[in-house]
Amino acid sequence: ASTLQILWYAVMPNIAAVLVTEFTRALSMAILDIAALGFLDLGAQLPSPEWGAMLGDSLELVYVAPWTVMLPGAAILVSVLLVNLLGDGMRRAINAGVE
Repeated sequence: ASTLQILWYAVMPNIAAVLVTEFTRALSMAILDIAALGFLDLGAQLPSPEWGAMLGDSLELVYVAPWTVMLPGAAILVSVLLVNLLGDGMRRAINAGVE
């Protein structure tokens, strides 16, 4: 058997769940990092819409119109939660297929 076949049929099934978990964790962290940079005005410049920039711009309106802060914050929360749940579901499916 060649090295590629050994990697594909022996090693890959054992590390696939870990790779999926690490990829989705990194994607979640990237979403949070981009939002944090946008909040600090270090992200994409206007007129590019960004959830972190929306949070930063609406911070002064938090007492007058609290939904302006809640909506971008909820969008960040839901997107990170969905990516994490997707990664967990894929990990469980891969582990069930391997066992």
